[in-house]
Amino acid sequence: MAYENVTIREIVERCVAHTWSIPEFQRGFVWKGIQVRDLMESLYLNYPIGSLLAWDSRQSVEERSATDAQRPSLWLVDGQQRATALCILFGRKPYWWSIDVWEATRKKYDVRFDIETKEPPYFWIANAAIRKVKEDRFVPLSSLLVLDTKKEADQQTLQELAKRIKYQGLCDGMDAMQVYTRLDRLRQIRDLDIVAITIEHELEEVVEIFARLNSRGTRVTEADIYLGIVATRNPGWVRDTFLPHLKKLAEAGFHLNPNLLFRIVTAVGAKKTRFKEIPDAFWDVKSIVPAWDRSKAALNHLVKNFADYGILSNDPMPTETALITMTALSEKYPKQPFGPLLYWFLQASRFSRYSGSSTTTVDEDLRDINDSVSFHDALSKLLKHFDHSQPIAVEDFMRDYVDSRFGRFLLYMLVYSKGARDWDEHDHRLGFEGHDLLTGFRPQWHHIFPRKFLEERKVTNDKIDALANIAVIGPTINIRISAKNPMDYLVRYKISDEKLAQQFIESDLVTTSVGNYEQWLIGRAQRLAEAANTFLGKLK
Repeated sequence: MAYENVTIREIVERCVAHTWSIPEFQRGFVWKGIQVRDLMESLYLNYPIGSLLAWDSRQSVEERSATDAQRPSLWLVDGQQRATALCILFGRKPYWWSIDVWEATRKKYDVRFDIETKEPPYFWIANAAIRKVKEDRFVPLSSLLVLDTKKEADQQTLQELAKRIKYQGLCDGMDAMQVYTRLDRLRQIRDLDIVAITIEHELEEVVEIFARLNSRGTRVTEADIYLGIVATRNPGWVRDTFLPHLKKLAEAGFHLNPNLLFRIVTAVGAKKTRFKEIPDAFWDVKSIVPAWDRSKAALNHLVKNFADYGILSNDPMPTETALITMTALSEKYPKQPFGPLLYWFLQASRFSRYSGSSTTTVDEDLRDINDSVSFHDALSKLLKHFDHSQPIAVEDFMRDYVDSRFGRFLLYMLVYSKGARDWDEHDHRLGFEGHDLLTGFRPQWHHIFPRKFLEERKVTNDKIDALANIAVIGPTINIRISAKNPMDYLVRYKISDEKLAQQFIESDLVTTSVGNYEQWLIGRAQRLAEAANTFLGKLK
């Protein structure tokens, strides 16, 4: 382990000149404008900003992006956000950014120095008003921090700016030399020293070190670490294959966490999701690529099957962890009916199969699948972990809709299976626009008897927020609910008896008084429970 002092200008130069690089397991630039500004203010006030950690790699490491043929000597493991922010402040593009991204970023993070102020904040993120100021009160940092090759030219540029500022009538009470001194103090930031620590550990140790740093509270997960190992052994695979497909899934409505997708790959390829138990050879190209291809095909097939049941995004799902088991089962037994698999998914969600240690539970499910001799044998083994023979009860629809993710999901599926149409003027079927499915459709939850209407009549919250008082509508509809009874908006939005029936609501809704509300609530809960049991029976 080696320590050295590097100046701010040297940090920027190393990022620009490709002396330092960014490993592929590093995350992108995530700082907000105010964080970039605050970094500059800390430097101006001579506050410490922490050390940087660089890695002298003994083996080839895949970069986040490559724009030249040069192989960097050091990899910046911790300090990417600060180093990138410094490049932005200097107006110099780090090599790992493309030109178009860089130009957009420069405009977004346009930090200016307020030459007139004598107390914090000294720096501002330029907005439209600041950019319209014709005088040099708000000086762009990139113009101040840019380095002339000759010291004399550097000083002359600063002197001319100071004179121009005074000529414009700014900095009252200060002469040109005092203005120059303020500007020069800012420029001297370029020569501040930062400690850079260089390590020579193996990759597995480096990603573990990185995981423990907890940069700004964002901890790198175990999956991130092993994804980094895969990136090292399979150059370009994460950048060119894994991450682009993650984006395709998001475009299809399924915004999956990369860690979840990576666990799906290990579930299919290694039959495990506990990474430390997976043989080291699995992370090599000969194992990971075939596992990826099979996982991608099975997951894509799942997404298409979900769409047939109106599940157009992962947003309403009670659990996403179950996707690991579903993908593994679909991969082993392709072209099997989706109904029984969806039945298992609903029951596993109902009984909170993954509420405890999800890794232990998923690996238990994977063993069941691996030990099975047929699709139905696998399902039978998986279903033995909970008493799925219990029918859905009326009480299940009397629960608080906010707390019951499974209840909301089941309610949506029941309403969708009835071909329910939205309560807007377009009369589209839920999840559709015309004849086209809406990618990423997210159902919204609407109180049938308005909350304010019931609160004013002293109805308790448990009855107000019961699932049986919830209808499912589309995300774009704008129903303005008053404190009046349901008749008010039913008439205003022309919600027909047919649309009510599609939501298991009887037409007597408009004549139901608040005194009979609880009886009405129980009646709808009974209809929903009956429909749920029928629906589950058909799936099974």
